[in-house]
Amino acid sequence: MAEDRLYSITEAAERLGVSPATIATWIRLGIVTASRQDELGRNRYTEADIKEMERRFQERQARKRGPQAP
Repeated sequence: MAEDRLYSITEAAERLGVSPATIATWIRLGIVTASRQDELGRNRYTEADIKEMERRFQERQARKRGPQAP
């Protein structure tokens, strides 16, 4: 079975349109986690991790906007 492609925090941030510092903050706040760490202990993210980060980011943005008028 082929192993999933692993993305660095910078690559994940680019895909999400946020800064690496934003992802680091999300990790500190417990909003997201990394699936794996490489041999140097750096966080690595799978495609599924990035999709989950995007979902959570959109939820947070929706909460910040508050209820929308019909």
